[in-house]
Amino acid sequence: MLLRPLPPAAQPLPPQPLGALLDSRSAWPSPSVRGQQRQFGLQRSNCILASHSGRTLVAHTEPPVQAFKPTLGADVRPANLAPTANGITLKIAAQAPEADGELVLSDPDDVVPEAGILSDEALRNLDEYRRVEAYSATVSSSAHINSSNGFAYSPAQRNQIRESWDALMRWSKVFRTRKLEGSPLEMATRVVVFGGGSFGTAMGCALARQKPDLEVVLLVRDPYLCKDINTLHENTRYLKGFQMPPNVRATTLASEAITGAQYAVHAVPVQSSRAFLQGIKEYLPANVPIICVSKGLEVGSGQMMSELIPSALERKQPAVFLSGPSFAREVMQNRPTGVVAACKDPKLAKTVQGLFASPTMRVNMTTDVVGVEICGALKNVLAIAAGIVEGMDLGHNALAALVAQGCSEIRWLSEKMGAKPTTMSGLSGLGDIMLTCYGDLSRNRSVGIRLGRGEKLEDIIASSSQVAEGVATAGVVVGLARKYRVSLPVLTAVAQVLDNNLTAREAVFHIMNLPQIEEA
Repeated sequence: MLLRPLPPAAQPLPPQPLGALLDSRSAWPSPSVRGQQRQFGLQRSNCILASHSGRTLVAHTEPPVQAFKPTLGADVRPANLAPTANGITLKIAAQAPEADGELVLSDPDDVVPEAGILSDEALRNLDEYRRVEAYSATVSSSAHINSSNGFAYSPAQRNQIRESWDALMRWSKVFRTRKLEGSPLEMATRVVVFGGGSFGTAMGCALARQKPDLEVVLLVRDPYLCKDINTLHENTRYLKGFQMPPNVRATTLASEAITGAQYAVHAVPVQSSRAFLQGIKEYLPANVPIICVSKGLEVGSGQMMSELIPSALERKQPAVFLSGPSFAREVMQNRPTGVVAACKDPKLAKTVQGLFASPTMRVNMTTDVVGVEICGALKNVLAIAAGIVEGMDLGHNALAALVAQGCSEIRWLSEKMGAKPTTMSGLSGLGDIMLTCYGDLSRNRSVGIRLGRGEKLEDIIASSSQVAEGVATAGVVVGLARKYRVSLPVLTAVAQVLDNNLTAREAVFHIMNLPQIEEA
């Protein structure tokens, strides 16, 4: 520590001018005087706990040197500095002294001594010796070390941090989404979920957990899965081991599932959505909003779900498109999740926000439907590329470079199609890309890993129980790139690998040997 008992034989040094150690660290003892000991008086009689409740300690120092910077024990900070005839009165706020009259500086045995010394050796090792720092008494805004984490903020910084947080909490209190009487969730009595896959099941369960008397009905094709859900309260095919709320049930009958529902969550894979919607359109009222969580582009037409839904139903249907970084398993585990609701109608987007928002699910809103859908579709293709890099064990550098290039390509195409640039940096853009490219639960990434290890695509698809939308989407993306005259090297290379025109290793070689260009 910087404070040590003064040896009995040591003679006090002559008093020094008030400004001797006040300017800055540059004014501290120079190498020419090393070996001497700079003394300051610190009498126990002056180190008293003036107020036990106020945790205030008053000390006189000669010359004025502030040397109270502990890493353990009490949290000590200067509260006031005032010159006196005998030197400086250093008023210190001690948050947790060990006992009245003693101020713990570091270890239990390092208490305020009868007198103290500040040596050159201690000054030379300020950053090495228990992170203890000695500062000039004039630096009243200097940082103090927090005893709990060893990190230093100045008093001014601490006040700014606290004030900023308090302002944020006040704003939150005013604008926080509240489930008051008349809210979308309170008004709803039944929600139908189209599809019995993992994500549709998870979103249905998320709603059911919020309101025990809300009836959530899954419309599934498989009668065996339907039976398991109704008897075991578990999706044994896609979410084995997760117990479903008792107010979730399943049926294979469209009329039974849809009748009386105020909302329909569409979780059918994109490539099967047209036939599915055509089959249930006679049961689905034209005013029931569809909340679409399916991501991808339809093969053949190249349509997004916002285009496919009215085309399949042959009418206008209110629809909101929910996207973002959200693995089904983590939603089932009730872990914090953030998504975005995209709709041309802000009022309907806000309704869906109120329906799904909970302490573990944040729902942002946007009117950029194109941006949300294109990001949600193309990130699946990029995830396959990321998986290929992982499967080939090319390293973290290669993976980071690939994902960065892929993000640029998605941004180039989405902006050409009319998307807002800000969408790319949001939950449905960068958020979903990060999750899908790096997350172990990503189906598309898993396909890429197996391709990178040399497996054939047909074998991968045959052994997979769930659909990886990026496989079908990759070819459609190339068509869109040609239509909008955008060059997408990485995403096009994925389509080539999937079409068996290139091996993964060849694709990497060609990408790395493209001309060196200016970053865009």
